[in-house]
Amino acid sequence: MLGTHFIELPVPMPPMLPSMIGVSNTQYFALYYQGSKATWSNGRGIATFSYYAVYAPFIEHIALAIYLEPYNLGSDDEMPEHAILCDCVHHKMYVGAYKEIDYFLLQQHPQESPTFSEQEFEEAVKAVKNMTLEQMQKLGMFEMFGNTNPQAHQATAELVQWLDQHITEELIQQYIQLANRGNWTAITALDTLKRRISEAKEHQQQLENN
Repeated sequence: MLGTHFIELPVPMPPMLPSMIGVSNTQYFALYYQGSKATWSNGRGIATFSYYAVYAPFIEHIALAIYLEPYNLGSDDEMPEHAILCDCVHHKMYVGAYKEIDYFLLQQHPQESPTFSEQEFEEAVKAVKNMTLEQMQKLGMFEMFGNTNPQAHQATAELVQWLDQHITEELIQQYIQLANRGNWTAITALDTLKRRISEAKEHQQQLENN
């Protein structure tokens, strides 16, 4: 399965590395530097992590530095030409061309079809746009974010409602088109909105039954 041009590094993957950068539930992920940030990706998700606490000590360590020296993992001035590929199952690390590793990571995820319709999400958008913050809170639409601190929970609710104001039918159309092409970010975003609407309806039903 591994790309023919990936070079195995002579150092095993540090077992604490995934948890330090926030990776879970994936066999392979890549590390590189992009947009002035240390970055990881797994073909389905992408995020930044601490440069000084993880990335620099890792790539600059004497055990790895000499093996990584020929490669361009990215900098403040350049996009990455190469990346480090980590295997969480076999605890191995490889280095290879960024584009090849990026393509390889996409292959580790099965194709998943969206479980929603265009009409379903048009109705969801209208439902969200027609609710006030107070109505959303009464319906429990912010409970899924799970912050137990009342002030932080309120701030999250206000942030989410502010973002909800920018949901348009045109935006949903873009997400549906991307999701139908297998874009995982679009699928996840639409599924989150779907769950929020579904949970809100269930909560409303419980209130009416009581």
